[in-house]
Amino acid sequence: MRIMMKKTLFLFFVLGLGADLWAQNYHQQFSQALSDGDTNAQRSALAAWRQSMPTEADYYIDQFNFYVNKSLFSTMLLTTNAEELEGGTFSFTDSTGDLSGYLGMSTPTIVPLMADSALMWIERGLEKYPYRMDMWMGRIHFLGMVYRWDDFEHTLEELIDRFATTKNKLWEYPGMERFDKEIISEAVLEYQQTLVEETNLSAMEHNDSLMLRRMANIAQRMLKYYPKDIYQLNIMAVYHNALGQTEECLRYLLKAEKQDRHDCTVLSNIANTYHKLGNYKQEHKYLKKMVKYGDEDEQEYARHFLKELESEHGL
Repeated sequence: MRIMMKKTLFLFFVLGLGADLWAQNYHQQFSQALSDGDTNAQRSALAAWRQSMPTEADYYIDQFNFYVNKSLFSTMLLTTNAEELEGGTFSFTDSTGDLSGYLGMSTPTIVPLMADSALMWIERGLEKYPYRMDMWMGRIHFLGMVYRWDDFEHTLEELIDRFATTKNKLWEYPGMERFDKEIISEAVLEYQQTLVEETNLSAMEHNDSLMLRRMANIAQRMLKYYPKDIYQLNIMAVYHNALGQTEECLRYLLKAEKQDRHDCTVLSNIANTYHKLGNYKQEHKYLKKMVKYGDEDEQEYARHFLKELESEHGL
């Protein structure tokens, strides 16, 4: 039962540094109208800004935000299936105390034409400001929100190529003094996590294997420029493990270990891989390393499996 429509509000960017006073005024008018949910006022602010022949990056950002918020709607939904809802929910019981239903916001509905317009504006902005990292990230994030996974992957690969082949000082992110490889590495990992969240590793149906392939493609693009990136080496290992390619998985994990011999995520994965290969002696060796280098939880984890190994295989 659908009882109310509500706009899902997204705001990707704030006003960048160095904009002139007129741009700030237009941006402030737009932001206030966006916060108020006043579509007419949003249009008026953007129209007035357009008449001033804008050159600021923030003009393209606000146009993008306008269409982003027109492209995604959530519905207040009363249902018996909690999986149809996102975020917080209210539950209801009947007179006998049995659960009778849930109330919450549904998964956002996508309006393709508005999504296309949002992407058109951010792409226009990137043509003029190709080193605005916030624009790149907003574009990639939105592509994930509207499930355009091919474009999501290709845009992220394009960003990696561009960042790795230009000087860091060219890049801008409002409010950030410098932008280096560590920051983009963290961003790429977050986007790869988005792909993992869309993947059922236990079922591995066709669409899941495509998502994993995208994740691996992005990892390979990072490793092209940063071959010692321990996180991307580990992701390639996860990919091959999911496909049942255990030896190839181990090859990447051993490369990752060379970058940081104390990283317990890598050590744990190596121990588990040796277990799958039936090499319990090597598994024992890496669990011992976890006991030596790990924190309290990691040590407890390793001791648990060491006890099993010693019990089952006499090691």
